[in-house]
Amino acid sequence: MKFICCPGNSSGEDGEPLPQEPKKGRTLVPDVPPRRVVAFTAKLNTAHSTPYHSGVLKLVDVLVNEGEAYSPDTGIFTCPLEGFYHFTVHMSVNGRAQCAIFKNGESLASVYHTSLPDKCSQVASVSSTVQLSEGDMVWVNLWGHGRHEIIATDDNDTVFVGFYLG
Repeated sequence: MKFICCPGNSSGEDGEPLPQEPKKGRTLVPDVPPRRVVAFTAKLNTAHSTPYHSGVLKLVDVLVNEGEAYSPDTGIFTCPLEGFYHFTVHMSVNGRAQCAIFKNGESLASVYHTSLPDKCSQVASVSSTVQLSEGDMVWVNLWGHGRHEIIATDDNDTVFVGFYLG
């Protein structure tokens, strides 16, 4: 096997490259922007179980709100950074519930769940990955009429989770 010598490199008699002294100079660091974290988890408060309305579901017990983009006052996530995001809603349901993940007033993904007539507690989930622009708004929207038997107890959580993918 032969090695072709390149300018600035040298090889020994057997064609193997000779070790070189490390070159002194500056270290090159890749031009990678700092990573921003945007993530939240909000729970339905036990006092707000079984909501009897359509529209935004406010999950006011905030466990994580890195980037401060989720508002427990409105129940709406407002995108602070353009990119891809993933959202999930896990609901504890003891009866009937209808909800969707909305972006700027349009449904991304929805779920209808009923455990009637047995009325046993079950979990319903819906998720969506979506590209957002700065200022876009995402929320959990209840639809249909009547009481939504979405519950929160000491043993059952209903959560809305979202995070920035990049």
